Amino acid sequence: KQFDELVGQDHVTRALGNAIEMGRIGHAYLFVGPAHVGKMTLATDLASMVNCIGDDRPCGECRQCDRISHGLHADVRVLGLAVGDEKGGAPSRTAIGIDEIRAIEKEAHLKPFEGRSRVFIIEDAERMSDAAANALLKTLEEPPEQVLIVLLTSKPSLLPPTVVSRCQQLELRPLPVQTVAEHLQSLNGLEAARIEEIARVSEGRLGWALRAVEQPETL
Repeated sequence: KQFDELVGQDHVTRALGNAIEMGRIGHAYLFVGPAHVGKMTLATDLASMVNCIGDDRPCGECRQCDRISHGLHADVRVLGLAVGDEKGGAPSRTAIGIDEIRAIEKEAHLKPFEGRSRVFIIEDAERMSDAAANALLKTLEEPPEQVLIVLLTSKPSLLPPTVVSRCQQLELRPLPVQTVAEHLQSLNGLEAARIEEIARVSEGRLGWALRAVEQPETL
């Protein structure tokens, strides 16, 4: 069941799957791609993979996978501008500050509480302040054991080159419109005309398309 939740990013899931099989998971990754293309889904799957206790990691069924998928796992922390704000609303902050990164640094040196690895996912990583990015760089240069850092960004050019160079970079691409439409067809109760409209407007961003299904005002 590896990366079942991620649709149409075979080049990325293949690379991570090979790393899993060879025991060569990196300590830091940079997932690059447009908003709503699947970066957070992939990061959550990766967090599940390194903590999963099932046979085919991530199994999606064990306690570790279940708690991560519901945002309850003590060792998986998501940091970003919109974290803690009302879902779907505009972020109340404009930058990720140094205090937030310092908190990650402290947690990174603690042993995992309930899983195998501590995982820190930083959304909108390009919005880190200069001081925050420099603080994170220290952790990237000397990563503690049993720690995985995943940066998500749509604008990698805004990240310091020193941060980028210390991460394994994987690019997620917009999907063909037909692939988005086919996935929407698997959902019940959607008319063909609406599926076609959402798929076309989505510009290949499946996450956006699914939000448009749940929240018609998005369209």
